[in-house]
Amino acid sequence: MSGDEQKAGGLTPRELELAHALPRLTPEQVAQVSPRLKREAFAPGEVIIRQGDLPDRFYIVIFGQVEIIYEDLENRTHTVDMRKPGEFFGETALLQNRPRSATVRALEDKAVELLVMEGEDFKAMMDESKATEMHLAQEMIQRLIRLADVEED
Repeated sequence: MSGDEQKAGGLTPRELELAHALPRLTPEQVAQVSPRLKREAFAPGEVIIRQGDLPDRFYIVIFGQVEIIYEDLENRTHTVDMRKPGEFFGETALLQNRPRSATVRALEDKAVELLVMEGEDFKAMMDESKATEMHLAQEMIQRLIRLADVEED
């Protein structure tokens, strides 16, 4: 059995990571969504998402940290947030069906491992779990407020 297949308390490590990041999913939804996730690694400092790119994937941090970087109209960059294990990113552009609002990259000092879900699978998950959709929408609003605060500075 691979690490993702070995069960701990009835859940695989991947299912546990998903349930931790998206606690509004039911156990049945976690089991249904988990196979849609792929594990990917990024080198220290590697860009994962570029501001302005079209949305195509949703991400959950499982190891390391990423920084969220916004480039303003005067080409100044601002680190606006961080994500650590158990946190997610990429939902804003997918929920709004708009280009990425910020760049996300692995921190310079450590590689990062992510669970990655394709955009179509993300949309299907939102359709299957309105509680998760509401949770992500609330988080998106808070993140957009933080981004707007940077734009005002």
